[in-house]
Amino acid sequence: MPSSLSDLPMLHGVSAERLDALAARARHRRYPAGQVLCTAGDPVDHLVVLLGGRVKSARVGVDGREVVLRACGPPVAFDKAALLAGTPHRTTLTALTPVDVAYLPRHTILDLIAEEPSVAARLLRTLAETVCDLDERLTDVVLLDVTSRVAKWLVRNGADGPAVLHAGQSGLAAELGASRVAVNRALRSLERRGLIKITQGELHLLDHPALALLYDTPG
Repeated sequence: MPSSLSDLPMLHGVSAERLDALAARARHRRYPAGQVLCTAGDPVDHLVVLLGGRVKSARVGVDGREVVLRACGPPVAFDKAALLAGTPHRTTLTALTPVDVAYLPRHTILDLIAEEPSVAARLLRTLAETVCDLDERLTDVVLLDVTSRVAKWLVRNGADGPAVLHAGQSGLAAELGASRVAVNRALRSLERRGLIKITQGELHLLDHPALALLYDTPG
């Protein structure tokens, strides 16, 4: 079931009347997997809010290599910093699955932030969490080998059931900053050691503590 605007962390505590007004100004769309929602360099005229499905946020280097910065599900709003600063989208957003999306006009969000201090506070918190997450991922790429990064991803995404590969092993490789071959090798190694079970599109964790030990004590 798709999320609603009231589920978005930055809008927690906003009155029902205000949420209804936001919903009335939103443009709702449904897209198939593979649809590009916005492209890096496009002007940020709207806040892009994911209400259903999964989306990847990526950048492409001059050599054509894609770097996936995030792959996430709802509810989430993208490029909040760019919206506040009035700068273009820094990443390209692409649907990994069929998605439900709401576009909220930039001026509407800016008015809301100016009039609702609680929204501004929550927005700052989510921006800070995003910076911390990116910093951790950069550190992982530098300090952890591929197997350790895979183990960390598994523990984070398989806490409540199978870790789902929404974009296959290629998508996981892009998210972890590794090659598909290296990720496949790491997964097969973990399966041989009895730590996971690989099925079609899913990774089942069999030994959470052992997986966590792989990235808590790298090397």
